[in-house]
This record gives sequence, C-alpha cells and structure tokens, in this order.
Amino acid sequence: MQVLLAIALAFGTLVSAAPATNETTAQASEQLTAPQRAEKIKDAFLFAYHGYEEHAFGHDEALSLSGGKSDSRNGWGATIFDALDTLLIMDLEPEYNRALNHVANVTWTVSKDLSKTFETNIRYLGGLLSAYDLKPNRMLLQQAVTLTEQVIMPSFYTHNQMPSQYVNVTTAEPSGKQIVLAEFGSFQLEMVRLSQITGDQSYAEHALRIIEKIAEVTPRLPGLYPMLWDLDTFRPQHEYVTISGGTDSYYEYLLKTHMLMGGQEQLQLDMWTTAVNSMNKHLRSKTSGGKVYLGEYNGNIKLLQSGELICFLPGNILMGARYLKNNDYETFASELMDGCYHAWETIPSGLAPESWSWVDEKQDVTKFPENMQLAMQTHDLIPQDLYYDLRPETLESLFYFYRMTGDTTYQDKAWKIFESIEKYCKVKYGYSRIGDVTVLDPKDAHHDDFEESYIFAETFKYLYLIFSDTNLISLDEYVFNTEAHPFKLPHPIKLQKTF
Repeated sequence: MQVLLAIALAFGTLVSAAPATNETTAQASEQLTAPQRAEKIKDAFLFAYHGYEEHAFGHDEALSLSGGKSDSRNGWGATIFDALDTLLIMDLEPEYNRALNHVANVTWTVSKDLSKTFETNIRYLGGLLSAYDLKPNRMLLQQAVTLTEQVIMPSFYTHNQMPSQYVNVTTAEPSGKQIVLAEFGSFQLEMVRLSQITGDQSYAEHALRIIEKIAEVTPRLPGLYPMLWDLDTFRPQHEYVTISGGTDSYYEYLLKTHMLMGGQEQLQLDMWTTAVNSMNKHLRSKTSGGKVYLGEYNGNIKLLQSGELICFLPGNILMGARYLKNNDYETFASELMDGCYHAWETIPSGLAPESWSWVDEKQDVTKFPENMQLAMQTHDLIPQDLYYDLRPETLESLFYFYRMTGDTTYQDKAWKIFESIEKYCKVKYGYSRIGDVTVLDPKDAHHDDFEESYIFAETFKYLYLIFSDTNLISLDEYVFNTEAHPFKLPHPIKLQKTF
C-alpha cells in the first residue's frame, strides 16, 4: 500500500485564488508577440547581468539584494562561465568580450576551496565547450583542456578510477569517500564532447567507464539506482531512490549522450529506456484530481513527495519519445508536464514551491490531517518547502514541449512563469531566491539575497529560446547539458517540429 511521508506542514492556510494580476497589464502582456516577449526576457537578463558586472564581476555570484558578492564555486567566476553561451545567443557582444577577458586569466589551481567535481564539470567545462561550439576560440578550448587536466581528471586518481566528489586543486588530490549518483553519473556529455573536439579519446573513455560500472550493479527497481554510493566499493550505501536532486542528471545524460555519440552505442539508451519504464511502473502516482507525479522509495516504502528539480524529466522523456517514436513515452511525458506546471499555476504567486507531497487517488483522503485535506482540495498537492530558488526545470520542459510540438500554449505558460519571476524575485541589483511562494504581496516573499549562476545559464536562456526563432539552437543540431549549455551534435537528428 502506498504511504505518505510524514511531514511538518508549516505553510499555514493557502488561499485558493489564482495569482493576483492587474487586468490591464495582463491584457497588454497577452498582446505582445513572441519576439517582443523575447526582448523583454533579454532586458531582464541584461538588468541582472549588468548588476553582476557592476557589483560582483569576477566572483561566482552576486548578492542581488545588497550588492555584495559570493564565491561558492571556487571563486573562478561561475556566473561568467555560465553566461558565456547565453551572451552569444542573445548577441551581446560587448558583455561577451568583457567576459572573455576574465576567462582568459583564470588560473584553475588557485582556490581556497575544494572543487566539487560535478559543479566544475557542468558549469565551467560545460560553459567553455558550449561557447566554443557557438563561436570557436582557441583560448576557450585551451582553458577547457587545462581545467579538465588540472581539476577534473584528478578526481579519477582513485584505486578504481571512479571519480571522487571533490578535488584539492592545489595538490591535484581527490577527496571524499561518499559519492552521489547525479554527480559521478553525469560526466559523459562534457567529456565526450571534449574528446570529439580535441580528438583525445581518453576523456570520453574515463566518463563512459563510469556508466559501464554502474550497469554492473543490479538495483532493486530495474534501472533506478539509489542516490548515495561508496567510492571505494562503488556500491549503493542505502536504498533511497528518487529522480529528483541527487540522481536527476544521471538519467538525463543517458539519452543525451547516446544522441551526442550519434547513436553509435546501445548501453546508455537501454539504461534510459529501462529507467523510464520503471519510473512509469513503480514511481508514477495519480491524485483524485487527475494530476500525475513521481514518488520516491526508501527501501520498500513509497514516499509520495516530489519537487521542482524533477521537472526536467517531462522534456527529457518527450525527447526520447520523439527519438524512439514511442507514443507511450509521449503520453507519460505529457502527464508529467501537466503535473509540473500545475505546481506553479495553483500557487497564488504563480511560483512553484521547491517540493510538495500529495495523496494518491487510491488513498482515503479523509484519513489525513485536515490541513492536508484542505491543501489537496484546494491545490491537488501539499506544499512542503516553500522557497523558490530561481529554478529553471519546468521552463526547460516547456522549451522542449514547445519546440517539439509547436503548441503555443507552452509559450503562454512560460510567459506566466516569467511574469511571476519578475514580480516576486526582481530586486535592486538582479533577481533573488525567495523564501515563501504562497504570499500575494512581493514584499512578504522573504528575499534571501542570493542569485544562483544558473539563472544566466538556464532560466533566462530557456525563456529566451522559447520565444526566439526556432532555428536558434535547434534541437535537431544541439544537445543541452544539465546546466543548459548547448553542445553541437556531430550529426543532425530530427526532433523539432517543422515550423
């Protein structure tokens, strides 16, 4: 029997009203053309990026409320590297040239902190490779190779050549014995692309060997692996299974790397299809209101909880459905897309909470506490963590759905999300994560004074591309890494709808 995870509901009473909007403003917004919306999004990007340039340039993040700076990613300028390809895509040449000057002078062996291998790979290496693919520059490639040799490859200096979670960049020594599936299982795209560009196959070989070692482990649920593993034994440490944070990009990369390799491999595609089939069979849950979410497992106990981080999955599954011409996958993807977007539209601010739970249609809702019953009756979900961290995952899936179906309702949904971000997250020097999505007045949103670099790599990029010419970074020609850095496919494929 399915059971609901016991949770502490601190969100109080949620109102059932739709997000408050000014009717005149809403009508004017609806009259904007797609190119006009793209320009509005570009303006928002520039507002935030210029705030970063003025107050935190060269540092990893801007403190967008106070005008301060932060270095949570080794102090190499994560925002710059995450923004490189977006600057090119938006044709922002002066900003791009200033960014290049910084990139050329970064020394990878200088940092007071350990490098988190996964983040360095997806943000720094991913940003360099993507910018190189969009506008080849010898310096970008040289910095990508130097970064990989000095910081990423040392993570493989372990007894079994499986990558460590951290690297001491001054000593080139791996660090950490506990590893996370999403982190060690998400090297392939960047390393394969680096091998394709340089001709040095050793990078791809190291990354693909990880997938081969994962495939030797038989999980309790076919294709679905626990989150935490031991580096030395390379075996799971427990039986907590989720598709959300801690495992997400592992599943994402299986399909995408198969595509990047021109379909010239079978293992990763098989692992992806096995995982998706298992998600549908074991994790899928439907509410009495008809919303479909994916649960989690802790051992034999199914937990009915999910969140925004999982919302990359509808787009990933739709991509696989079109690639494999599988109608069942397309139906599954559409169900998940509807559930993810519902988490935004049902909350008064129009912003999704970080996580939520629910009551399955097969359960007796009257057996649950009154506040859970009220939340299910009002929202068809139960908000848990109420903050919004400028996350892009639902926008990512809306981008894929629009590009592959041509349905303009996905553009309208993305625009509503953008309007809510503008209303609740925009602060003095950029955009800030907020602590409470259930409020109506933006002054009550509890701004946390932090602007993640991925807002420049993902959130604004996906929004901009949703409203841009569909030939700009076509899904037939590029594959995106988990930080939304597009890599050029060696051979075009057919995924996008012909517009």
